[in-house]
Amino acid sequence: MLIFHCSDCNETINSADDESVKQVFDRLDEHIAKCPRATFTFEGTTDVARQRADNLRSVIKRLAGKLRPH
Repeated sequence: MLIFHCSDCNETINSADDESVKQVFDRLDEHIAKCPRATFTFEGTTDVARQRADNLRSVIKRLAGKLRPH
């Protein structure tokens, strides 16, 4: 399981290992719509989830220079 913690409202969003990346991002996007100041920490509790977390970190690092707040 991949677990996201919102640092603004302290809500936890759980993502099962069999969920697609799109499903995960859709749920995070829904949360951000309700909690616009949301920032997340995340952790993986299984080998699959830890691999997904590593992949997310990699994508975030690559995009960091391309993202601009609006």
